[in-house]
Amino acid sequence: MSPDPLNVNCFFPPKLTACEQEARGFSARGQNGGMSHVQRVHLSVGQNYYRFCDSNRFAQDPQRASAGGWWTDHEVFTKVRTTASASATMTRYARNIGEAPLSYAAKLYLAIPYEWGDCGVVVVAQLIDRLDAFRGRGLTAYLKNKKHDDRDGSAKYTPIQDPTISQLFIPELHLYFGRAFSIVRQGPASSF
Repeated sequence: MSPDPLNVNCFFPPKLTACEQEARGFSARGQNGGMSHVQRVHLSVGQNYYRFCDSNRFAQDPQRASAGGWWTDHEVFTKVRTTASASATMTRYARNIGEAPLSYAAKLYLAIPYEWGDCGVVVVAQLIDRLDAFRGRGLTAYLKNKKHDDRDGSAKYTPIQDPTISQLFIPELHLYFGRAFSIVRQGPASSF
């Protein structure tokens, strides 16, 4: 195991500002999504972390889809899954549009428009080497694509306001994914 987090350089100049801005949802096109109340956190080796992936991107390249920077911890995943199974309205709407209730709940809690992905695949990975992340509360995501997915309507995505829900952004994870994580389980959200 590394003495320092594999991505430690993302939390000090010269990379810190760019990585933190990415966690806050800033890009050359302005701000969209991202997080507020951003704090650096040390992820716990031995713990499982969860990522919602787009089904099509996962089918094309599972490794690349899994190595994206946006994750949740076990507590957040459990809350989203519990709400998905307990809410008759959420379940009914998800089934009406042909998706798993867990996928739909993730979209509502984490503010993920369909144009960003369908959240149809879940990757569960155990941290086996040290990584740090930014943790924060989700911000509103705005639709940018003029030919957006009809399921998005023409609205913005504001995450469900729940102070127990936070997101994790792990900068430069694609460089370290194979060293940092061991995949425990992956598959359609309907199987979770």
